[in-house]
Amino acid sequence: MIVSAKAILRRGDTVLFARNPRDEWELPEGQPEPGESLEDAVRREVLEECGWQVAGVSYAGSAAFEVIPARHVMLVFFECHREAGDGSSLAGSEEHSAFAWIDVSAARPDDLPLSYWNAVQRRISD
Repeated sequence: MIVSAKAILRRGDTVLFARNPRDEWELPEGQPEPGESLEDAVRREVLEECGWQVAGVSYAGSAAFEVIPARHVMLVFFECHREAGDGSSLAGSEEHSAFAWIDVSAARPDDLPLSYWNAVQRRISD
């Protein structure tokens, strides 16, 4: 089973999602490199995918997810906070076709997997 560290980046009632090659919304994410912690992996991936430095990372839960039939991934979610003074705009990456701040107090978009939605909803109710 593959392990993937997922970044939950909030701005008010919205969370940053990225459009993946399957044309679904997902959280910025990545797999740890050999010897890298999940926390360090999520920091690196946010920098690579968004161009932002992450100051705070805290565990927010995990869930198993079947990405495509017979391909399972363990998703490990982390609440991430940008470094103070990092005013840079969203850089974007070649891995995603678009980014959007999705209102998590509204209805879940059909093209946003339930496991991601549940992860961001858990923190709202905490």
